[in-house]
Amino acid sequence: MTETPPSADADAGDAGDAADGHRPSLRDRFPDPSLFAVLGFLSVPGYLSDSLSPLRVFALCFLFALWPLVRTALPTPDDGSPTDWVEGGTPSMWPVYVSIAYQQLNPFVQLQGLRQLAGHVPILLRYRGRLPRPDRYEQSTSFRLPFDGEWTVIGGSTERAQSHSWDILTQRYAYDFVITDEAGRTHTGDGSSPEDYYCFGEPVVAPADGVVVAASDGHRDYHRAGGWLDPTQRDIRGNWLTIEHDGGEYSVLAHLQQGSVAVSAGDRVERGQQVGRCGHSGNSTEPHLHAHVQDRPGFFRGMGLPVAFDDVTTRVGLSDERTAHGRTYVTAGQRVEHRTSDENSETDADADTDP
Repeated sequence: MTETPPSADADAGDAGDAADGHRPSLRDRFPDPSLFAVLGFLSVPGYLSDSLSPLRVFALCFLFALWPLVRTALPTPDDGSPTDWVEGGTPSMWPVYVSIAYQQLNPFVQLQGLRQLAGHVPILLRYRGRLPRPDRYEQSTSFRLPFDGEWTVIGGSTERAQSHSWDILTQRYAYDFVITDEAGRTHTGDGSSPEDYYCFGEPVVAPADGVVVAASDGHRDYHRAGGWLDPTQRDIRGNWLTIEHDGGEYSVLAHLQQGSVAVSAGDRVERGQQVGRCGHSGNSTEPHLHAHVQDRPGFFRGMGLPVAFDDVTTRVGLSDERTAHGRTYVTAGQRVEHRTSDENSETDADADTDP
């Protein structure tokens, strides 16, 4: 959840919503305007100097921060969300609302919000409005899932309805991953501590061969979970790293555990090599792994790219039925696992390929 708040096989048009029958709700059709709340800070000089008083009108932009509250009041589809089966660590939304309120006073978060907003300009100019999407983007790199074992896609898709952050272009095709038990729970106990979560401290691996272009460690893992955001976070990514792959593709792994980042800028990494551990640093309501691929090394100016993963086994929700894929998009609500070479040799004949 680098931006605070989750594909299927065959043609790109079949991914996401069509894969699980989930229809976009009314609230899914509205763009997320909460990022524009940061423009409210442009009003501050207007209150400090009468000559700049016209800037006071920007104070109205602070109202955009109320969008998460408005969004929850909009109707949802009768068939619910594909992640309804997941029992996370946020039984009540009030910690999230309180966290959103005090984050408006965090200058680091607000500055990064402005940088994300400003980064849309070069992205839109670069693509002349024709942004990458599955049916017209051909990936250059063979990506694997950035972990071993079975994890759950709690956020993310190639379709808008289940996108991680559709209106934040860098994170449009991002994914949030957690680990769930057979009952769909993400944690033991009451989930108030990051150590309660199954994914906390689990290894994170490089999704493909490449060179680390940037890495950051030292950000604390917030001691509270269950919907609470770190009020003193300095970077929405927490501890993170970016890896350059072939064809101008860059993978970003974020919210890593403090002290776990095992690589530095300039290091060459191999596909499947451990590069860190899943944590609860940065803009995170509970421990999880944020992963996405973009077209530039800079986080704030890179366009998110829709990429499929190779050698994946999926199952939907609490179902025991597993499907092997040679290459596939993944989507919210799926449990996903990287298949080993031995498993591949046994199932390649039946595996689906090329989304």
